[in-house]
Amino acid sequence: MNNEGKVLFNEKCSICNFEIKHYKKRSELTFNDCSHMEDKYLKRLHVVFADGKELVGVDAFIYVWNRTKGYKWLGTLVSLPVIKQCALFAYAILAFLLFWRFKLFNRS
Repeated sequence: MNNEGKVLFNEKCSICNFEIKHYKKRSELTFNDCSHMEDKYLKRLHVVFADGKELVGVDAFIYVWNRTKGYKWLGTLVSLPVIKQCALFAYAILAFLLFWRFKLFNRS
């Protein structure tokens, strides 16, 4: 039974798509475009599992990094409590800016 999650990312966001294309080349993860889904999925990276569990934002990135060749060290580093708190803060700002950039310039 496959317990792997599906990574949901905004393929229409040039910055998001650029980064995810890199991870696609280096991992066996399943990536799905969420640009047509509700805003909840556009605001932050999501990993969804068949049982309904979700990882969001920094936790989703840690999941991806831990399963991507050459990035496990980054997943381990960002999992450290102090660094994770800084990453949560930085990601909240970056995700907010990218979401509104997408909403303002890419949707009619």
